[in-house]
Amino acid sequence: MTALRSGQLQTTATDFGVANILDGTVTGLDVIDPTEGTPPGEKTTLLETDDEFDVLLSWELDGTGTTTVGGYWVVSLYGDDMDGQGTMVGLLDGPYTIQIIGGPGPLKFQQLFRVLPPKPQPGLYQLVATINHSPTQTPIQLTEMYGFAESTPVNITSVVMETPVGAETP
Repeated sequence: MTALRSGQLQTTATDFGVANILDGTVTGLDVIDPTEGTPPGEKTTLLETDDEFDVLLSWELDGTGTTTVGGYWVVSLYGDDMDGQGTMVGLLDGPYTIQIIGGPGPLKFQQLFRVLPPKPQPGLYQLVATINHSPTQTPIQLTEMYGFAESTPVNITSVVMETPVGAETP
């Protein structure tokens, strides 16, 4: 189950409206519970307050310009409460920098964000990851390449009791 609701990646070529020069695409935003599943690492949108969780952001660049692109991606993860109750808001993890090495496309990128207790708080949230481009690895020196990925609603709750698989009552 992917949590990606929407995403977009604008490049310097996007303004010209010409395809196949440098096209950006957000390909995934997965919320992962590292304590659930077999093997551990279940994709989910239901989390528990006492557990850490991960968010895996994926994106790519394609087109003839991928051989000359360089610099760094600056990526961050934010939380926003949807129910007016949650307190897990603002910057949750990052910023991280990822070096871009030009080559034949598609160039694929990923960043794993970690949200550790005490940050996971009960509530209904939307997670937003930002993707910025910096020619200098400095988060305040950015170009016009920018993207985002936003999640479907993510519910963080305190579980009273978990029912083991196969032990459900009718």
